[in-house]
Amino acid sequence: MLPYFPFIDLTPDMTSSYLRQNRPFLFQAIQTVAIFSTQERLTQVEELKRILFTSAFLEVQSNIDLLLGLLTYLAWSTDAFLGRADLVSRLMMLAISLVHDLRLFKPSTPDVQAMMSITQGQADETTQSPNDQMPDGLLERQRALLACFILSSNFSSHLGRQDAIRLTPQMEEALRVITLRKSCPTNEVFVFQVRLQLLKQRADYVRQQDEIDCARTGTAHVAASAPRFLYLKTLRTQLHELISSIPPDLHQIDILNTQAQYVGLYINQLGYSIGLDCLALHQPGRIVDGGMLLDFQRLECLWQSVENIKSWLDEFYRIPCSEIIGQPFYFWSQMVLSITLLKYLSTLKDPEWDCQAVRNTVDLTSAMDCMLQKLDQSSKELQCDDHLLKFLSKLLTKCRRWAEARLKMASQLQDMGSTPCQSSNLDTTSHDDHIPYLDQMVWMQSMDLGNDQWFEDVLGIPTTFY
Repeated sequence: MLPYFPFIDLTPDMTSSYLRQNRPFLFQAIQTVAIFSTQERLTQVEELKRILFTSAFLEVQSNIDLLLGLLTYLAWSTDAFLGRADLVSRLMMLAISLVHDLRLFKPSTPDVQAMMSITQGQADETTQSPNDQMPDGLLERQRALLACFILSSNFSSHLGRQDAIRLTPQMEEALRVITLRKSCPTNEVFVFQVRLQLLKQRADYVRQQDEIDCARTGTAHVAASAPRFLYLKTLRTQLHELISSIPPDLHQIDILNTQAQYVGLYINQLGYSIGLDCLALHQPGRIVDGGMLLDFQRLECLWQSVENIKSWLDEFYRIPCSEIIGQPFYFWSQMVLSITLLKYLSTLKDPEWDCQAVRNTVDLTSAMDCMLQKLDQSSKELQCDDHLLKFLSKLLTKCRRWAEARLKMASQLQDMGSTPCQSSNLDTTSHDDHIPYLDQMVWMQSMDLGNDQWFEDVLGIPTTFY
Protein backbone atom coordinates (compact mmCIF):
# COMPACT_ATOMS: atom_id res chain seq x y z
CA MET A 1 0.00 0.00 0.00
CA LEU A 2 2.69 2.49 0.99
CA PRO A 3 4.54 2.37 -2.38
CA TYR A 4 1.49 3.96 -4.04
CA PHE A 5 1.56 6.97 -1.69
CA PRO A 6 5.06 6.88 -0.15
CA PHE A 7 4.89 9.74 2.32
CA ILE A 8 6.58 7.65 5.03
CA ASP A 9 10.03 6.14 4.70
CA LEU A 10 9.81 2.85 6.56
CA THR A 11 13.42 1.73 6.68
CA PRO A 12 14.32 -1.93 7.37
CA ASP A 13 15.15 -1.14 11.00
CA MET A 14 11.63 0.18 11.62
CA THR A 15 10.18 -3.14 12.71
CA SER A 16 6.75 -3.62 14.21
CA SER A 17 8.38 -3.55 17.65
CA TYR A 18 10.05 -0.24 16.84
CA LEU A 19 6.80 1.29 15.60
CA ARG A 20 4.82 -0.04 18.55
CA GLN A 21 7.26 1.68 20.91
CA ASN A 22 8.11 4.88 19.02
CA ARG A 23 5.09 5.43 16.77
CA PRO A 24 2.20 3.64 18.53
CA PHE A 25 -0.62 5.57 16.86
CA LEU A 26 0.94 5.16 13.42
CA PHE A 27 1.28 1.44 14.11
CA GLN A 28 -2.41 1.27 15.09
CA ALA A 29 -3.39 3.13 11.91
CA ILE A 30 -1.35 0.78 9.73
CA GLN A 31 -3.03 -2.22 11.32
CA THR A 32 -6.43 -0.64 10.68
CA VAL A 33 -6.01 0.18 6.99
CA ALA A 34 -4.45 -3.23 6.36
CA ILE A 35 -7.86 -4.78 7.10
CA PHE A 36 -9.87 -4.96 3.87
CA SER A 37 -13.12 -6.31 5.31
CA THR A 38 -15.40 -3.33 5.92
CA GLN A 39 -17.09 -4.87 8.94
CA GLU A 40 -13.84 -5.97 10.58
CA ARG A 41 -12.24 -2.61 9.89
CA LEU A 42 -15.08 -0.76 11.64
CA THR A 43 -14.11 -2.36 14.95
CA GLN A 44 -10.53 -1.19 14.55
CA VAL A 45 -11.67 2.26 13.47
CA GLU A 46 -13.64 2.72 16.69
CA GLU A 47 -10.53 1.94 18.72
CA LEU A 48 -8.47 4.27 16.55
CA LYS A 49 -11.00 7.06 17.07
CA ARG A 50 -10.94 6.49 20.83
CA ILE A 51 -7.16 6.81 20.97
CA LEU A 52 -7.25 9.85 18.72
CA PHE A 53 -9.95 11.57 20.77
CA THR A 54 -8.09 10.93 24.01
CA SER A 55 -4.73 12.11 22.67
CA ALA A 56 -5.83 15.06 20.54
CA PHE A 57 -8.71 16.45 22.62
CA LEU A 58 -8.55 15.23 26.21
CA GLU A 59 -4.76 15.33 26.52
CA VAL A 60 -4.37 18.02 23.81
CA GLN A 61 -1.31 16.36 22.32
CA SER A 62 0.28 17.48 19.07
CA ASN A 63 3.03 15.20 17.84
CA ILE A 64 4.31 13.65 14.65
CA ASP A 65 3.04 10.20 15.62
CA LEU A 66 -0.55 11.44 15.76
CA LEU A 67 -0.15 13.26 12.45
CA LEU A 68 1.41 10.31 10.61
CA GLY A 69 -1.20 7.90 11.93
CA LEU A 70 -4.03 10.23 11.01
CA LEU A 71 -2.66 10.77 7.49
CA THR A 72 -2.24 7.02 7.06
CA TYR A 73 -5.85 6.37 7.99
CA LEU A 74 -7.12 9.18 5.75
CA ALA A 75 -5.07 8.01 2.77
CA TRP A 76 -6.50 4.49 2.77
CA SER A 77 -9.86 5.20 4.33
CA THR A 78 -13.03 3.94 2.64
CA ASP A 79 -15.29 6.26 4.65
CA ALA A 80 -15.86 8.72 1.78
CA PHE A 81 -17.46 5.89 -0.23
CA LEU A 82 -19.52 4.39 2.60
CA GLY A 83 -21.59 7.27 3.92
CA ARG A 84 -19.06 8.63 6.40
CA ALA A 85 -17.92 11.73 4.55
CA ASP A 86 -18.53 13.84 7.67
CA LEU A 87 -16.02 11.76 9.59
CA VAL A 88 -13.17 12.04 7.09
CA SER A 89 -13.89 15.74 6.64
CA ARG A 90 -13.45 16.31 10.38
CA LEU A 91 -10.36 14.12 10.50
CA MET A 92 -8.82 16.02 7.60
CA MET A 93 -9.36 19.30 9.42
CA LEU A 94 -7.78 17.78 12.52
CA ALA A 95 -4.73 16.76 10.48
CA ILE A 96 -4.40 20.33 9.18
CA SER A 97 -4.71 21.58 12.76
CA LEU A 98 -1.88 19.26 13.84
CA VAL A 99 0.26 20.56 10.99
CA HIS A 100 -0.26 24.09 12.32
CA ASP A 101 0.32 23.05 15.94
CA LEU A 102 3.59 21.37 14.97
CA ARG A 103 4.66 24.57 13.20
CA LEU A 104 5.24 22.71 9.95
CA PHE A 105 3.84 25.67 8.03
CA LYS A 106 5.75 28.30 9.96
CA PRO A 107 8.50 27.49 12.47
CA SER A 108 8.22 29.23 15.82
CA THR A 109 10.40 32.26 16.42
CA PRO A 110 12.63 32.32 19.52
CA ASP A 111 10.24 34.85 21.09
CA VAL A 112 7.27 32.51 20.64
CA GLN A 113 9.20 29.58 22.09
CA ALA A 114 10.23 31.67 25.09
CA MET A 115 6.64 32.83 25.69
CA MET A 116 5.37 29.24 25.44
CA SER A 117 7.93 28.21 28.06
CA ILE A 118 6.80 31.00 30.39
CA THR A 119 3.04 30.58 29.99
CA GLN A 120 2.78 26.81 29.57
CA GLY A 121 5.95 25.56 31.15
CA GLN A 122 7.30 24.20 27.88
CA ALA A 123 8.17 25.29 24.40
CA ASP A 124 5.69 24.28 21.74
CA GLU A 125 8.04 21.78 20.13
CA THR A 126 8.81 19.78 23.28
CA THR A 127 6.10 17.25 22.48
CA GLN A 128 8.33 15.96 19.71
CA SER A 129 10.53 12.97 20.30
CA PRO A 130 14.31 13.47 20.24
CA ASN A 131 14.40 11.66 16.89
CA ASP A 132 12.37 14.49 15.34
CA GLN A 133 15.34 16.82 15.69
CA MET A 134 17.60 14.54 13.64
CA PRO A 135 17.90 15.00 9.85
CA ASP A 136 15.67 11.98 9.21
CA GLY A 137 13.17 13.38 11.71
CA LEU A 138 13.05 16.63 9.77
CA LEU A 139 12.44 14.74 6.53
CA GLU A 140 9.68 12.78 8.23
CA ARG A 141 7.95 16.03 9.15
CA GLN A 142 8.46 17.52 5.70
CA ARG A 143 6.94 14.46 4.03
CA ALA A 144 4.00 14.67 6.43
CA LEU A 145 3.46 18.32 5.49
CA LEU A 146 3.37 17.52 1.78
CA ALA A 147 1.17 14.46 2.34
CA CYS A 148 -1.30 16.65 4.19
CA PHE A 149 -1.37 18.96 1.17
CA ILE A 150 -2.10 16.10 -1.26
CA LEU A 151 -4.84 14.62 0.91
CA SER A 152 -6.50 17.96 1.67
CA SER A 153 -6.51 18.76 -2.04
CA ASN A 154 -8.14 15.44 -2.91
CA PHE A 155 -10.69 15.55 -0.10
CA SER A 156 -11.55 19.12 -1.06
CA SER A 157 -12.40 17.94 -4.57
CA HIS A 158 -14.18 14.75 -3.54
CA LEU A 159 -16.23 16.14 -0.64
CA GLY A 160 -16.64 19.72 -1.84
CA ARG A 161 -16.89 21.06 1.70
CA GLN A 162 -13.44 22.34 2.64
CA ASP A 163 -10.53 24.14 1.06
CA ALA A 164 -7.19 22.52 0.40
CA ILE A 165 -4.17 23.95 2.15
CA ARG A 166 -2.23 26.41 0.02
CA LEU A 167 1.39 26.19 -1.03
CA THR A 168 3.70 27.86 1.51
CA PRO A 169 7.44 28.62 1.51
CA GLN A 170 7.88 25.77 4.00
CA MET A 171 6.21 23.37 1.57
CA GLU A 172 8.40 24.58 -1.28
CA GLU A 173 11.48 24.07 0.88
CA ALA A 174 10.29 20.61 1.92
CA LEU A 175 9.78 19.67 -1.72
CA ARG A 176 13.25 20.94 -2.60
CA VAL A 177 14.92 18.99 0.22
CA ILE A 178 13.08 15.74 -0.53
CA THR A 179 13.89 16.10 -4.24
CA LEU A 180 17.60 16.26 -3.41
CA ARG A 181 17.42 13.33 -0.98
CA LYS A 182 18.40 10.38 -3.15
CA SER A 183 18.94 7.86 -0.36
CA CYS A 184 15.23 7.06 -0.15
CA PRO A 185 14.14 5.27 -3.36
CA THR A 186 10.48 6.30 -3.01
CA ASN A 187 11.21 10.01 -2.74
CA GLU A 188 11.16 10.42 -6.51
CA VAL A 189 7.65 9.01 -6.84
CA PHE A 190 6.40 11.12 -3.94
CA VAL A 191 7.90 14.30 -5.39
CA PHE A 192 6.14 13.70 -8.72
CA GLN A 193 2.86 13.12 -6.88
CA VAL A 194 3.23 16.46 -5.09
CA ARG A 195 4.16 18.35 -8.26
CA LEU A 196 1.21 16.90 -10.16
CA GLN A 197 -1.16 17.83 -7.36
CA LEU A 198 0.22 21.37 -7.33
CA LEU A 199 -0.72 21.74 -11.01
CA LYS A 200 -4.23 20.52 -10.25
CA GLN A 201 -4.53 23.06 -7.44
CA ARG A 202 -3.35 25.91 -9.64
CA ALA A 203 -5.95 25.08 -12.28
CA ASP A 204 -8.67 24.83 -9.66
CA TYR A 205 -7.61 28.11 -8.06
CA VAL A 206 -7.90 29.99 -11.37
CA ARG A 207 -11.36 28.54 -11.95
CA GLN A 208 -12.46 29.56 -8.45
CA GLN A 209 -11.13 33.08 -8.97
CA ASP A 210 -13.10 33.26 -12.21
CA GLU A 211 -16.25 32.30 -10.30
CA ILE A 212 -15.57 35.01 -7.72
CA ASP A 213 -14.99 37.64 -10.41
CA CYS A 214 -18.18 36.70 -12.24
CA ALA A 215 -20.17 36.77 -9.00
CA ARG A 216 -18.75 40.19 -8.11
CA THR A 217 -19.40 41.83 -11.48
CA GLY A 218 -22.34 39.75 -12.64
CA THR A 219 -20.74 39.44 -16.07
CA ALA A 220 -18.14 37.38 -17.89
CA HIS A 221 -16.21 38.92 -20.77
CA VAL A 222 -14.46 37.28 -23.68
CA ALA A 223 -11.56 39.69 -23.29
CA ALA A 224 -11.22 38.84 -19.61
CA SER A 225 -11.04 35.14 -20.48
CA ALA A 226 -8.06 35.54 -22.81
CA PRO A 227 -5.41 35.61 -20.04
CA ARG A 228 -7.08 32.65 -18.38
CA PHE A 229 -6.83 30.61 -21.56
CA LEU A 230 -3.20 31.66 -21.76
CA TYR A 231 -2.76 30.36 -18.22
CA LEU A 232 -4.49 27.14 -19.26
CA LYS A 233 -1.95 26.68 -22.04
CA THR A 234 0.85 27.36 -19.57
CA LEU A 235 -0.49 24.70 -17.21
CA ARG A 236 -0.77 22.22 -20.06
CA THR A 237 2.81 22.91 -21.04
CA GLN A 238 3.95 22.43 -17.45
CA LEU A 239 1.99 19.18 -17.20
CA HIS A 240 3.51 17.90 -20.44
CA GLU A 241 7.02 18.81 -19.26
CA LEU A 242 6.43 17.13 -15.91
CA ILE A 243 5.14 13.94 -17.54
CA SER A 244 8.10 13.94 -19.93
CA SER A 245 10.51 14.21 -17.00
CA ILE A 246 9.23 11.01 -15.35
CA PRO A 247 11.79 8.24 -15.99
CA PRO A 248 10.12 5.49 -18.07
CA ASP A 249 11.55 2.80 -15.80
CA LEU A 250 10.37 4.46 -12.59
CA HIS A 251 8.52 2.11 -10.28
CA GLN A 252 4.82 3.04 -9.96
CA ILE A 253 4.90 5.03 -13.22
CA ASP A 254 1.41 3.74 -14.05
CA ILE A 255 0.08 5.33 -10.86
CA LEU A 256 1.74 8.62 -11.76
CA ASN A 257 0.28 8.44 -15.26
CA THR A 258 -3.26 8.02 -13.93
CA GLN A 259 -2.75 11.02 -11.67
CA ALA A 260 -1.42 13.04 -14.62
CA GLN A 261 -4.57 12.32 -16.65
CA TYR A 262 -6.70 13.33 -13.66
CA VAL A 263 -4.79 16.62 -13.43
CA GLY A 264 -5.41 17.09 -17.14
CA LEU A 265 -9.16 16.89 -16.51
CA TYR A 266 -8.92 19.78 -14.07
CA ILE A 267 -6.89 21.85 -16.51
CA ASN A 268 -9.44 21.18 -19.26
CA GLN A 269 -12.25 22.16 -16.92
CA LEU A 270 -10.65 25.57 -16.62
CA GLY A 271 -11.11 25.97 -20.37
CA TYR A 272 -14.65 24.79 -20.93
CA SER A 273 -16.03 26.40 -17.75
CA ILE A 274 -14.67 29.82 -18.71
CA GLY A 275 -15.82 29.37 -22.28
CA LEU A 276 -19.36 28.43 -21.27
CA ASP A 277 -19.77 31.47 -19.03
CA CYS A 278 -18.65 33.85 -21.73
CA LEU A 279 -20.58 32.24 -24.57
CA ALA A 280 -23.76 32.55 -22.53
CA LEU A 281 -23.52 36.32 -22.96
CA HIS A 282 -23.89 36.11 -26.74
CA GLN A 283 -27.10 35.56 -28.64
CA PRO A 284 -27.14 32.67 -31.14
CA GLY A 285 -25.93 33.80 -34.53
CA ARG A 286 -24.32 36.93 -33.13
CA ILE A 287 -21.07 35.52 -31.77
CA VAL A 288 -18.19 37.87 -32.42
CA ASP A 289 -14.80 36.66 -33.61
CA GLY A 290 -13.54 36.38 -30.05
CA GLY A 291 -16.59 34.30 -29.15
CA MET A 292 -16.05 31.96 -32.09
CA LEU A 293 -12.46 31.44 -31.01
CA LEU A 294 -13.63 30.90 -27.45
CA ASP A 295 -16.15 28.29 -28.62
CA PHE A 296 -13.43 26.43 -30.49
CA GLN A 297 -11.21 26.44 -27.40
CA ARG A 298 -14.10 25.22 -25.26
CA LEU A 299 -14.75 22.28 -27.60
CA GLU A 300 -11.03 21.53 -27.75
CA CYS A 301 -10.92 21.32 -23.94
CA LEU A 302 -13.94 19.03 -23.91
CA TRP A 303 -12.34 16.71 -26.44
CA GLN A 304 -9.06 16.73 -24.56
CA SER A 305 -11.03 15.48 -21.56
CA VAL A 306 -12.19 12.52 -23.66
CA GLU A 307 -8.55 11.77 -24.47
CA ASN A 308 -7.54 12.09 -20.82
CA ILE A 309 -10.26 9.67 -19.71
CA LYS A 310 -9.23 7.17 -22.39
CA SER A 311 -5.61 7.40 -21.22
CA TRP A 312 -6.65 7.04 -17.57
CA LEU A 313 -8.59 3.88 -18.38
CA ASP A 314 -5.71 2.46 -20.42
CA GLU A 315 -3.36 2.97 -17.47
CA PHE A 316 -5.92 1.46 -15.10
CA TYR A 317 -6.16 -1.70 -17.19
CA ARG A 318 -2.37 -2.05 -17.13
CA ILE A 319 -2.02 -1.94 -13.35
CA PRO A 320 -1.47 -5.47 -11.98
CA CYS A 321 -4.38 -6.83 -9.97
CA SER A 322 -2.11 -7.35 -6.99
CA GLU A 323 -1.44 -3.60 -6.93
CA ILE A 324 -5.02 -2.48 -7.42
CA ILE A 325 -6.10 -3.45 -3.92
CA GLY A 326 -3.54 -1.21 -2.20
CA GLN A 327 -4.44 2.08 -3.87
CA PRO A 328 -5.25 5.12 -1.70
CA PHE A 329 -8.77 6.53 -1.58
CA TYR A 330 -8.13 9.27 -4.14
CA PHE A 331 -7.28 6.72 -6.83
CA TRP A 332 -10.83 5.35 -6.56
CA SER A 333 -12.19 8.87 -6.46
CA GLN A 334 -10.40 9.50 -9.76
CA MET A 335 -11.97 6.36 -11.22
CA VAL A 336 -15.51 7.34 -10.25
CA LEU A 337 -14.98 10.91 -11.43
CA SER A 338 -13.58 9.78 -14.78
CA ILE A 339 -16.50 7.48 -15.56
CA THR A 340 -18.98 10.16 -14.42
CA LEU A 341 -17.40 12.77 -16.66
CA LEU A 342 -17.42 10.27 -19.54
CA LYS A 343 -21.17 9.91 -19.00
CA TYR A 344 -21.61 13.66 -19.46
CA LEU A 345 -19.35 13.80 -22.49
CA SER A 346 -21.24 10.88 -24.06
CA THR A 347 -24.64 12.52 -23.67
CA LEU A 348 -23.91 16.26 -23.76
CA LYS A 349 -26.64 18.20 -25.53
CA ASP A 350 -24.69 20.73 -27.58
CA PRO A 351 -25.19 21.39 -31.30
CA GLU A 352 -21.43 21.68 -31.76
CA TRP A 353 -20.60 18.48 -29.87
CA ASP A 354 -20.41 15.04 -31.50
CA CYS A 355 -21.55 12.51 -28.91
CA GLN A 356 -21.11 9.63 -31.34
CA ALA A 357 -17.45 10.53 -31.81
CA VAL A 358 -17.03 10.31 -28.04
CA ARG A 359 -18.63 6.86 -27.98
CA ASN A 360 -16.46 5.72 -30.87
CA THR A 361 -13.37 6.80 -28.94
CA VAL A 362 -14.38 5.58 -25.47
CA ASP A 363 -17.59 3.59 -25.29
CA LEU A 364 -19.18 4.15 -21.89
CA THR A 365 -20.71 0.70 -21.40
CA SER A 366 -17.65 -1.12 -22.76
CA ALA A 367 -15.42 0.88 -20.43
CA MET A 368 -17.52 -0.11 -17.43
CA ASP A 369 -17.47 -3.75 -18.55
CA CYS A 370 -13.67 -3.70 -18.61
CA MET A 371 -13.50 -1.95 -15.26
CA LEU A 372 -15.84 -4.50 -13.71
CA GLN A 373 -13.70 -7.32 -15.05
CA LYS A 374 -10.58 -5.69 -13.60
CA LEU A 375 -12.19 -5.19 -10.21
CA ASP A 376 -13.48 -8.77 -10.19
CA GLN A 377 -10.01 -10.14 -10.95
CA SER A 378 -8.46 -7.94 -8.26
CA SER A 379 -11.09 -9.00 -5.72
CA LYS A 380 -9.83 -12.56 -5.92
CA GLU A 381 -6.69 -11.37 -4.13
CA LEU A 382 -8.80 -10.64 -1.03
CA GLN A 383 -10.34 -13.10 1.39
CA CYS A 384 -13.58 -11.27 2.15
CA ASP A 385 -16.79 -10.21 0.41
CA ASP A 386 -17.31 -6.77 1.94
CA HIS A 387 -14.23 -4.89 0.77
CA LEU A 388 -14.27 -1.61 -1.17
CA LEU A 389 -13.80 -3.24 -4.58
CA LYS A 390 -17.08 -5.11 -4.13
CA PHE A 391 -18.91 -1.88 -3.40
CA LEU A 392 -17.31 -0.16 -6.38
CA SER A 393 -18.33 -3.09 -8.58
CA LYS A 394 -21.88 -2.69 -7.30
CA LEU A 395 -21.80 0.99 -8.28
CA LEU A 396 -20.45 0.29 -11.76
CA THR A 397 -22.96 -2.51 -12.36
CA LYS A 398 -25.91 -0.25 -11.57
CA CYS A 399 -24.44 2.62 -13.56
CA ARG A 400 -23.89 0.34 -16.52
CA ARG A 401 -27.56 -0.62 -16.55
CA TRP A 402 -28.50 3.04 -16.54
CA ALA A 403 -26.00 3.86 -19.31
CA GLU A 404 -27.17 1.01 -21.49
CA ALA A 405 -30.80 2.14 -21.22
CA ARG A 406 -29.89 5.77 -21.79
CA LEU A 407 -27.73 5.15 -24.85
CA LYS A 408 -30.29 2.75 -26.30
CA MET A 409 -32.86 5.52 -26.05
CA ALA A 410 -30.46 7.88 -27.79
CA SER A 411 -29.93 5.36 -30.60
CA GLN A 412 -33.68 4.97 -31.10
CA LEU A 413 -34.13 8.72 -31.34
CA GLN A 414 -31.32 8.91 -33.86
CA ASP A 415 -33.00 6.23 -35.97
CA MET A 416 -36.12 8.39 -35.98
CA GLY A 417 -34.12 11.26 -37.41
CA SER A 418 -33.26 13.12 -34.23
CA THR A 419 -29.77 14.00 -33.12
CA PRO A 420 -29.27 12.33 -29.71
CA CYS A 421 -27.50 15.24 -28.17
CA GLN A 422 -30.11 17.74 -29.37
CA SER A 423 -33.38 15.90 -28.78
CA SER A 424 -35.57 17.48 -26.15
CA ASN A 425 -37.14 14.08 -25.44
CA LEU A 426 -33.89 12.46 -24.44
CA ASP A 427 -33.90 14.01 -21.02
CA THR A 428 -36.56 16.06 -19.34
CA THR A 429 -34.03 17.83 -17.12
CA SER A 430 -31.13 20.13 -17.87
CA HIS A 431 -28.45 17.92 -16.35
CA ASP A 432 -26.91 17.17 -19.76
CA ASP A 433 -27.03 20.74 -21.04
CA HIS A 434 -23.75 21.39 -19.28
CA ILE A 435 -21.01 19.63 -17.36
CA PRO A 436 -20.86 20.40 -13.61
CA TYR A 437 -17.61 21.46 -12.03
CA LEU A 438 -15.58 18.42 -11.05
CA ASP A 439 -15.68 19.35 -7.37
CA GLN A 440 -19.45 19.91 -7.44
CA MET A 441 -20.69 16.41 -8.30
CA VAL A 442 -23.23 16.30 -5.49
CA TRP A 443 -23.94 12.58 -5.73
CA MET A 444 -20.23 11.79 -5.21
CA GLN A 445 -20.16 13.90 -2.06
CA SER A 446 -23.00 11.86 -0.54
CA MET A 447 -21.76 8.45 -1.67
CA ASP A 448 -22.88 5.51 0.47
CA LEU A 449 -22.19 2.37 -1.53
CA GLY A 450 -23.18 0.05 1.29
CA ASN A 451 -26.69 1.51 1.51
CA ASP A 452 -29.27 0.20 -0.96
CA GLN A 453 -31.53 3.16 -0.21
CA TRP A 454 -28.80 5.50 -1.42
CA PHE A 455 -28.67 3.63 -4.73
CA GLU A 456 -32.43 3.91 -5.05
CA ASP A 457 -32.43 7.62 -4.26
CA VAL A 458 -29.56 8.45 -6.62
CA LEU A 459 -29.80 5.87 -9.39
CA GLY A 460 -33.44 4.82 -9.20
CA ILE A 461 -34.45 7.31 -11.91
CA PRO A 462 -32.11 7.55 -14.93
CA THR A 463 -31.84 11.33 -14.87
CA THR A 464 -30.66 11.36 -11.26
CA PHE A 465 -27.24 9.94 -12.13
CA TYR A 466 -25.11 13.06 -11.58
